[in-house]
Amino acid sequence: MTLENIYYIGQTIAVVAILSSLGAIWFQVRQVNRLAKLETSRAVWMDAGSRIMTQVEDPEKADFLQRALFGTGDLTEAEKTRFYLMMASMFVTFEAGFAMHRSGMMDERFWPRMRSSMRDYIAPQRAQRWWQIARKRSFDSNPEFVVEIESVLAEVKAETRD
Repeated sequence: MTLENIYYIGQTIAVVAILSSLGAIWFQVRQVNRLAKLETSRAVWMDAGSRIMTQVEDPEKADFLQRALFGTGDLTEAEKTRFYLMMASMFVTFEAGFAMHRSGMMDERFWPRMRSSMRDYIAPQRAQRWWQIARKRSFDSNPEFVVEIESVLAEVKAETRD
């Protein structure tokens, strides 16, 4: 075996070591990205859950939410403002989740659950009236999100017709 052959064997071993290192780095990057997506998903869900819990943390708030979403009676001016801001807070959270979903930063398994929660909030008639106002005031600057909400509304309306 010549020195040249030994050199080639050494080069081959070095290439294999470099490729193995690159493979390990690639695997670690994928794992870190996966963990980042899961953490983002968790953070969005924690934010949404926290907002929901603050809406029902005491009987008065739970009663208001029930009346505002599902009641047929009129709301006072103060309650209308409270309802508008409560819905805006929830839908800003949904909008953030939608942005994370669209950018690929949220685990795909979480978006259907969040979309279902949006559906629960937008289904009542009072919430649909809120959307007509809030869309123009706050959400028209994000046309993709508006299309998503309109799609959810179309599904809700189709179900109520059946």
